[in-house]
Amino acid sequence: MKTASIIILIFTIISCAKKDRINHYLNIPVTQKELVDNGFYRYSYTDTIYDWDKGDYIIKDLVKYDMCSNVKPEKNKEGEVGPTQLRGIFKLDSLQEKRNWDYFKNDLDSRVITYFFRNDILSYKSIIVDTVSNYHKKTADFTSKEKILKYYDSLNVPLNIILEGNLSSEKRPTLFMINNYNTSIQYASKDPGYDMFVNYLDDFIDRNILQTWYFGGMNKVYYDF
Repeated sequence: MKTASIIILIFTIISCAKKDRINHYLNIPVTQKELVDNGFYRYSYTDTIYDWDKGDYIIKDLVKYDMCSNVKPEKNKEGEVGPTQLRGIFKLDSLQEKRNWDYFKNDLDSRVITYFFRNDILSYKSIIVDTVSNYHKKTADFTSKEKILKYYDSLNVPLNIILEGNLSSEKRPTLFMINNYNTSIQYASKDPGYDMFVNYLDDFIDRNILQTWYFGGMNKVYYDF
Protein backbone atom coordinates (compact mmCIF):
# COMPACT_ATOMS: atom_id res chain seq x y z
CA MET A 1 0.00 0.00 0.00
CA LYS A 2 1.42 3.37 -1.03
CA THR A 3 0.50 6.80 0.24
CA ALA A 4 0.32 9.88 -1.96
CA SER A 5 -0.35 13.50 -1.15
CA ILE A 6 -2.13 15.84 -3.54
CA ILE A 7 -2.53 19.49 -2.64
CA ILE A 8 -5.68 21.14 -3.90
CA LEU A 9 -5.42 24.88 -3.69
CA ILE A 10 -8.73 26.38 -2.71
CA PHE A 11 -7.87 29.87 -1.59
CA THR A 12 -10.26 31.60 0.70
CA ILE A 13 -8.92 35.12 0.88
CA ILE A 14 -10.73 37.09 3.52
CA SER A 15 -9.88 40.35 5.15
CA CYS A 16 -11.68 43.14 6.87
CA ALA A 17 -10.55 46.74 6.60
CA LYS A 18 -10.09 46.99 10.35
CA LYS A 19 -7.23 48.21 12.47
CA ASP A 20 -5.00 45.58 14.02
CA ARG A 21 -5.37 45.84 17.81
CA ILE A 22 -3.61 42.58 18.71
CA ASN A 23 -0.25 42.63 20.48
CA HIS A 24 1.39 39.78 18.56
CA TYR A 25 4.37 39.62 20.92
CA LEU A 26 2.42 38.31 23.92
CA ASN A 27 2.14 34.76 22.50
CA ILE A 28 -1.53 34.59 23.40
CA PRO A 29 -3.27 32.05 21.10
CA VAL A 30 -5.72 33.66 18.69
CA THR A 31 -8.38 32.33 16.34
CA GLN A 32 -8.65 32.88 12.61
CA LYS A 33 -11.75 34.99 13.18
CA GLU A 34 -9.91 37.27 15.60
CA LEU A 35 -7.12 37.76 13.08
CA VAL A 36 -9.50 38.47 10.19
CA ASP A 37 -11.45 40.88 12.39
CA ASN A 38 -8.15 42.71 12.96
CA GLY A 39 -7.41 43.15 9.27
CA PHE A 40 -5.46 39.97 8.49
CA TYR A 41 -5.84 38.07 5.22
CA ARG A 42 -6.65 34.36 5.34
CA TYR A 43 -5.30 31.97 2.71
CA SER A 44 -6.68 28.42 2.76
CA TYR A 45 -6.02 25.20 0.92
CA THR A 46 -6.63 21.48 1.39
CA ASP A 47 -4.25 18.55 1.11
CA THR A 48 -5.82 15.23 0.12
CA ILE A 49 -3.92 12.16 1.34
CA TYR A 50 -4.47 9.03 -0.76
CA ASP A 51 -3.63 5.36 -0.20
CA TRP A 52 -2.77 3.20 -3.21
CA ASP A 53 -4.52 -0.11 -2.65
CA LYS A 54 -5.04 -2.89 -5.20
CA GLY A 55 -4.56 -0.69 -8.22
CA ASP A 56 -6.67 2.21 -7.09
CA TYR A 57 -6.38 5.37 -5.00
CA ILE A 58 -8.46 5.56 -1.84
CA ILE A 59 -8.86 8.81 0.07
CA LYS A 60 -7.15 8.40 3.43
CA ASP A 61 -7.41 11.87 4.91
CA LEU A 62 -8.19 15.50 4.16
CA VAL A 63 -5.97 18.13 5.76
CA LYS A 64 -7.01 21.77 5.81
CA TYR A 65 -4.37 24.48 6.05
CA ASP A 66 -5.02 28.14 6.81
CA MET A 67 -2.49 30.92 6.89
CA CYS A 68 -3.44 34.29 8.36
CA SER A 69 -1.10 37.08 7.33
CA ASN A 70 -0.83 40.85 7.36
CA VAL A 71 0.31 40.64 3.71
CA LYS A 72 -2.31 41.37 1.06
CA PRO A 73 -2.94 39.00 -1.89
CA GLU A 74 -1.79 39.34 -5.49
CA LYS A 75 -1.70 37.24 -8.66
CA ASN A 76 1.58 35.90 -10.01
CA LYS A 77 2.43 35.42 -13.69
CA GLU A 78 0.69 32.04 -13.73
CA GLY A 79 -2.51 33.61 -12.43
CA GLU A 80 -2.17 31.98 -9.00
CA VAL A 81 -3.39 34.03 -6.05
CA GLY A 82 -1.24 34.25 -2.95
CA PRO A 83 0.42 36.74 -0.61
CA THR A 84 2.34 39.60 -2.22
CA GLN A 85 5.78 38.33 -3.22
CA LEU A 86 8.37 39.62 -0.74
CA ARG A 87 11.33 37.36 -1.53
CA GLY A 88 12.99 36.83 -4.87
CA ILE A 89 11.60 40.18 -6.00
CA PHE A 90 14.75 40.64 -8.08
CA LYS A 91 13.07 38.23 -10.51
CA LEU A 92 10.22 40.70 -11.02
CA ASP A 93 10.24 43.60 -13.43
CA SER A 94 11.61 46.87 -12.05
CA LEU A 95 8.20 48.51 -11.53
CA GLN A 96 6.74 45.53 -9.67
CA GLU A 97 9.92 45.14 -7.62
CA LYS A 98 9.72 48.78 -6.49
CA ARG A 99 5.98 48.49 -5.79
CA ASN A 100 6.40 45.36 -3.65
CA TRP A 101 9.40 46.77 -1.80
CA ASP A 102 7.58 50.05 -1.07
CA TYR A 103 4.57 48.07 0.15
CA PHE A 104 6.80 46.08 2.51
CA LYS A 105 8.52 49.18 3.93
CA ASN A 106 5.62 51.63 4.05
CA ASP A 107 2.39 49.64 4.42
CA LEU A 108 3.78 46.76 6.47
CA ASP A 109 6.38 48.83 8.36
CA SER A 110 9.01 46.27 7.28
CA ARG A 111 7.24 43.57 9.32
CA VAL A 112 5.60 40.32 8.17
CA ILE A 113 3.31 38.48 10.61
CA THR A 114 2.16 34.94 9.83
CA TYR A 115 -0.09 32.54 11.76
CA PHE A 116 -0.39 28.97 10.51
CA PHE A 117 -3.31 26.63 11.29
CA ARG A 118 -3.67 22.93 10.53
CA ASN A 119 -7.23 21.60 10.69
CA ASP A 120 -8.18 24.81 12.54
CA ILE A 121 -5.54 24.23 15.23
CA LEU A 122 -2.96 27.00 15.66
CA SER A 123 0.44 25.47 14.94
CA TYR A 124 2.91 28.34 14.86
CA LYS A 125 3.46 32.05 14.42
CA SER A 126 6.26 33.93 12.68
CA ILE A 127 7.17 37.61 12.99
CA ILE A 128 9.91 38.79 10.65
CA VAL A 129 11.17 42.35 11.08
CA ASP A 130 13.59 43.81 8.55
CA THR A 131 14.25 47.10 10.33
CA VAL A 132 13.35 48.48 13.75
CA SER A 133 12.88 52.25 13.91
CA ASN A 134 11.16 54.87 16.06
CA TYR A 135 8.54 55.30 13.33
CA HIS A 136 7.23 51.76 13.81
CA LYS A 137 5.31 52.14 17.05
CA LYS A 138 3.84 48.61 17.06
CA THR A 139 7.13 46.87 16.33
CA ALA A 140 8.95 45.68 19.44
CA ASP A 141 12.73 46.11 19.44
CA PHE A 142 14.17 42.61 19.93
CA THR A 143 17.66 43.31 18.63
CA SER A 144 19.45 42.43 21.89
CA LYS A 145 19.06 40.28 25.00
CA GLU A 146 18.56 43.34 27.20
CA LYS A 147 15.78 44.76 25.03
CA ILE A 148 13.92 41.44 24.90
CA LEU A 149 14.03 40.98 28.68
CA LYS A 150 13.06 44.61 29.32
CA TYR A 151 10.05 44.40 26.99
CA TYR A 152 8.48 41.36 28.65
CA ASP A 153 9.38 42.49 32.15
CA SER A 154 7.53 45.77 31.57
CA LEU A 155 4.38 43.82 30.66
CA ASN A 156 4.75 41.24 33.45
CA VAL A 157 4.83 38.44 30.89
CA PRO A 158 6.59 35.28 32.18
CA LEU A 159 9.85 34.57 30.36
CA ASN A 160 12.53 31.93 30.88
CA ILE A 161 15.74 31.56 28.90
CA ILE A 162 16.34 28.12 27.36
CA LEU A 163 20.05 27.25 27.28
CA GLU A 164 21.16 25.04 24.40
CA GLY A 165 24.92 25.06 23.78
CA ASN A 166 26.14 27.74 21.40
CA LEU A 167 22.67 28.10 19.90
CA SER A 168 21.23 29.80 22.99
CA SER A 169 23.65 30.85 25.73
CA GLU A 170 23.35 32.95 28.87
CA LYS A 171 25.28 35.73 27.15
CA ARG A 172 23.29 35.59 23.92
CA PRO A 173 20.01 33.71 24.39
CA THR A 174 17.87 33.01 21.33
CA LEU A 175 15.50 30.37 22.75
CA PHE A 176 12.89 31.30 25.34
CA MET A 177 9.77 30.08 27.07
CA ILE A 178 7.49 33.11 26.77
CA ASN A 179 3.99 32.88 28.22
CA ASN A 180 4.54 29.08 28.36
CA TYR A 181 5.29 28.71 24.63
CA ASN A 182 8.59 27.78 22.97
CA THR A 183 9.90 30.89 21.23
CA SER A 184 12.92 31.50 19.03
CA ILE A 185 14.18 35.06 18.51
CA GLN A 186 17.09 35.33 16.10
CA TYR A 187 18.94 38.65 16.26
CA ALA A 188 22.44 40.06 15.77
CA SER A 189 24.21 43.10 17.19
CA LYS A 190 24.80 44.67 13.76
CA ASP A 191 21.44 43.64 12.28
CA PRO A 192 18.56 46.18 12.48
CA GLY A 193 15.94 43.42 12.41
CA TYR A 194 15.09 39.99 13.83
CA ASP A 195 13.05 36.81 13.29
CA MET A 196 10.62 35.59 15.95
CA PHE A 197 9.08 32.12 15.76
CA VAL A 198 6.54 30.80 18.28
CA ASN A 199 5.51 27.16 18.47
CA TYR A 200 2.03 26.50 19.86
CA LEU A 201 2.44 22.71 19.74
CA ASP A 202 4.56 20.34 21.83
CA ASP A 203 7.49 19.97 19.45
CA PHE A 204 9.66 22.87 18.37
CA ILE A 205 9.31 23.43 14.63
CA ASP A 206 11.10 26.24 12.84
CA ARG A 207 10.42 27.08 9.22
CA ASN A 208 11.71 29.66 6.78
CA ILE A 209 8.40 31.45 6.26
CA LEU A 210 9.63 33.94 3.67
CA GLN A 211 11.15 31.20 1.53
CA THR A 212 7.80 29.41 1.30
CA TRP A 213 4.65 31.48 1.52
CA TYR A 214 6.12 34.75 0.25
CA PHE A 215 8.25 33.58 -2.66
CA GLY A 216 5.51 33.79 -5.27
CA GLY A 217 4.62 30.09 -5.50
CA MET A 218 2.41 28.85 -2.68
CA ASN A 219 1.40 25.73 -4.61
CA LYS A 220 5.00 24.49 -4.38
CA VAL A 221 4.92 24.40 -0.59
CA TYR A 222 4.76 21.03 1.15
CA TYR A 223 4.31 20.77 4.90
CA ASP A 224 5.42 17.62 6.68
CA PHE A 225 3.69 17.27 10.05
